[in-house]
Parts: sequence; C-alpha cells; structure tokens
Amino acid sequence: MMNRQRRWMLKATLPMVLASHAWPAMAQGSYPDRPIKLLVPFPAGALTDSLGRLVAERLRPALGQPLVVENRPGAGTLLGASVVAKSPADGYNLMVATSTTLAISPAMFTSPPAVPADFVGVAMIGSVSLLLVTRKDLPVKSMADLVGLMHARAGQLNYGSPSTGTMHHLLVEMLKGEEKVSATHVPYQGSMAALTDLITGRIDFMFLDAVAAAPHIAAGKINVIAVAAKRRLAAMPDVPTVVELYPAIDVQAWQTIAAPRHTPTDLVQRLNTDINQVLDTPDGRATLLKMGVEGNPMGVTALNELIARDGERLGALVRTLGLKAG
Repeated sequence: MMNRQRRWMLKATLPMVLASHAWPAMAQGSYPDRPIKLLVPFPAGALTDSLGRLVAERLRPALGQPLVVENRPGAGTLLGASVVAKSPADGYNLMVATSTTLAISPAMFTSPPAVPADFVGVAMIGSVSLLLVTRKDLPVKSMADLVGLMHARAGQLNYGSPSTGTMHHLLVEMLKGEEKVSATHVPYQGSMAALTDLITGRIDFMFLDAVAAAPHIAAGKINVIAVAAKRRLAAMPDVPTVVELYPAIDVQAWQTIAAPRHTPTDLVQRLNTDINQVLDTPDGRATLLKMGVEGNPMGVTALNELIARDGERLGALVRTLGLKAG
C-alpha cells in the first residue's frame, strides 16, 4: 500500500518539478513578450536619435515587439546613461551608446553618474563621419587656414559642439593641443541648435554630423574644410580627412546599442544577431551611409573589446588635454 502511495505521489509531483525547472528556459524563450525601452541620451532630431529610431523600426519585425524610443539628454549623455545603468538587466532596457557615453564623458567627471563598466555592448551600429564646417563668411578654405586664423585671433573664435565631452568637442581640443592655438568652446544641447548658430554667424566653426551638414553645404549656407572619417566621402572626394592632415588625430566617433551590465548573455547575443541582420543588408548599409554612418557589424566580444580600447585611449586623451565637464 505504501509503495503504491509513493508511486502515486511521484507521478503527481514529477510534472510540477519538471515544470518548475523548465520555467526559466520557457520564460527566456518567450523574450521579448512586451515592449522594449530604447533610451537616446541626445535630443530628438540629432543623429543619435535618428539612428535609434532606425534600429527601433527595423528591429521590431524580428523581435515581434515595439522598441519605444525615449530621449534623455544631459551631463554629456551621462544623465540618460545613468538611468539605463540603474534599470533592470532584463533585456527590456537598452540605450544608443556613443563613443561620447562609453569612452569620453566619463573621464571628464570626478564622479561620473555612469561609467563604461555599468554596461555591456550589444551591437555596433557604425562609425560616424563628422565634417569640419565653418560659417559661410569665415575667411578660411582649409584646416591650415583655420589654424592660422586661430593663431592670429587667439581666443577670439568660437566653436560649437552638441555637448561637452562629445567627439565633436574632443576633435577640436586635439587640434588646439596639436597646434598650440586657442578658441572658445560653446556647448549646446544637440547639433541642431549649434548648426542654427553657425548658419547665423554666432559661432565660427564646429564638427558636425555629415547628415546634418550636407544639405546646408549644398545650399551654400556653410563651408566644409575636412572630414573626420576612415576615408574621404564619396559625395565629397575633394574634402581631405583630418588624419591625412594630422596623423596624430586618428579618432572616430561610433554609435552602438548597449544594455545594463548584467543583462543575460543569451539575450545580448540574440539582440546582437538580430541587429546585425537588419542593418547588414544592402539597403541597411545604404540607409546608414545616407546618414553619414559606415556600417560596421561586430560580434559581442569584438564590440566590447573596441569599447574597452577606446575607453582607455580616449579617456587618456581627455585627461592629457585637461578637459572637465562644466
């Protein structure tokens, strides 16, 4: 009798035991089962915002859930980054993380609100082309002319950036350090506000995302004298790269998708595969190029190695140049 009772109890409880062990795998396998938040630490309308919305649009069919884009600028992108860093590491909290967020800005704060170690790189979106542009009537036609004018008008020229601690800011500071010249930095909340002041002559020059600059260059409202990119742009073959003229200024902005540090490895890998698949297509690459971004798909390991390398290299540059958030 006792043996029969034990066998009955075993039959009754075994399915529940197996189900309890299987539940994590079942829950994991259902990911995602609700909308995913994608935070952009820049204002709406900026390149980073446009890239975030592109990823959200293209990724939705693959995931079967919407990606809800939320803009949270401030503190050199670290305000938004700190929100993501404190969010649950469950695959439902992502961020468009730039070289500013993961390599430059943290080195500018004594106590940064977020640091690279708070995140794991999920997928590379691409490398960003930044154009060195000037107001229309600034009497320069090359970087050499601009450097000469900064020597002649020490501290009198103003240059803009979308925020303190962006690659746009760092590139000018590197040029100033290389040539021992001075100019006054005017930080903005995003590139579009800076562009407006460049066109109206309130500032003299800046590095600007190619997609934002191109139509105004074509319309003759601003001038372009160099490009910070791996190679010259097909649309502007006569415009030299910064590194051609200054080999020591060999840095480039990049844009990635990142997640809180402890996000499960399999979810990170799933997102990496899906993002690479939707961006690394002829149409995906062409769309990125129109935005001034060169697609550069990477696996999770390679991406996080790049983030670590640039975090160390660009952080050291920031400290050498003595740049501080302010």
